[in-house]
Amino acid sequence: MSMGSEPRYIKDRGYDVEEEFLDTLDDIDRELAIKISNFIEENVTDVKPNKLTTYVLGGLVHMNEQPFTFAVEILKEKGRYVTLTDLDFISMDEYLDLINEDSYIKSYK
Repeated sequence: MSMGSEPRYIKDRGYDVEEEFLDTLDDIDRELAIKISNFIEENVTDVKPNKLTTYVLGGLVHMNEQPFTFAVEILKEKGRYVTLTDLDFISMDEYLDLINEDSYIKSYK
């Protein structure tokens, strides 16, 4: 998290987003950005508070039958909303490593 950037609160969604996260979404295909955003919104639940560190969770979405793997960095402090701090695209091998570490977003659909 950058010292100078304030998180933006997404009203009625219950989470904050950092500039780095939004910048990545702005740089990719709009349809893919919407798919990733919806996937995170629908499936990132029950993040345990941890004021010492962020979580990095792997995710996988498909668009036009092509897989897109990514890692999202999440901050959750006690009594505060989840903050999506960063988003990076990763290789399938890196995604599989996150699955092996049980650090991935489980789809509820």
